[in-house]
Amino acid sequence: MNVYYFLGKGGVGKTTVSAAWSVGLAKKGLKTLVASIDPAHNLGDAFATPISDRIMPIDSHLDAVEVNIEEMIRAYLNELSTKMKNTYRYLSAMNIDRYFDILKNSPGIEEYATMEAIKRLIALRNYDAVVFDTPPTGMMIRVLAMPPVSLVWTEQLIKMRKRILSTMGMVERVQGKFEAEVDGEKVVLSSSEKEDPIMQELLSYREELRALRYMLSSDYSYVNIVTMAEDLALFETKRIIKLLDGFKIKVRNIFLNKFFEIKNPPDEIKGKIEEQEKVIEKMKTEIKGIEIKDIPLLRKSPRGIDELFNIYSKYLA
Repeated sequence: MNVYYFLGKGGVGKTTVSAAWSVGLAKKGLKTLVASIDPAHNLGDAFATPISDRIMPIDSHLDAVEVNIEEMIRAYLNELSTKMKNTYRYLSAMNIDRYFDILKNSPGIEEYATMEAIKRLIALRNYDAVVFDTPPTGMMIRVLAMPPVSLVWTEQLIKMRKRILSTMGMVERVQGKFEAEVDGEKVVLSSSEKEDPIMQELLSYREELRALRYMLSSDYSYVNIVTMAEDLALFETKRIIKLLDGFKIKVRNIFLNKFFEIKNPPDEIKGKIEEQEKVIEKMKTEIKGIEIKDIPLLRKSPRGIDELFNIYSKYLA
């Protein structure tokens, strides 16, 4: 299964390009899912049909969904809460529940929920392709950085847990295993890594992060940038490429959107067209090994399957 991500700042046309791309794949006969993970959803507008947070068919071979990030945060925290309660039952007197009200507003929780949404949609495995319309650049870069960055933290936590278990082992040899009674049930803590639920959870999470990191850097992952022919946009595009390269994530295509393509332009926009031409020349000179595709400024925004497919056929394919 190929996975496509369309990155870019707000307003550059990520939704239109990702929607058109998904229509093009579906028209080729590939079973395709297009998913908006941007909290400010516009995917339904692009397809000119209401799209919900439940996967729904919108054309032959094409399904769509607008992920409810707030709901994903709640689901993520509920799942985390259940795991914490089971793992730390012997600490029930500390009333762990109250910490989750704080967690839902903590920095990074939205990014974790977004990555969880990506992971769950890819795990469906009943599609040939999944296309993601992403949130603005800053947040999406943090999302893509989460697996490798979290992996560093997890490795350190595993080392710390090993030291704790080693200390517990020394105490066990003198006093025996620690036992506690929780809700009438005896809980026994062990210094063995195989019997320690915390260590097993950390090891499982490490494997999950490794799989995500591999998935993002594999040949089946297509990260694309949607941008515009402006100096600031060129600077941001180069910055995205450099940041992602640091995480071994390769950018496949750059879609240069809303480009003026006018014969005999009026004097009022000649300066703008000259600026665009200079930016395009700089982009093709300074960015190597990435295909750049031009999408001109259209008379009106495409809406619906037919108009989106026309965009794909003319400019994206």
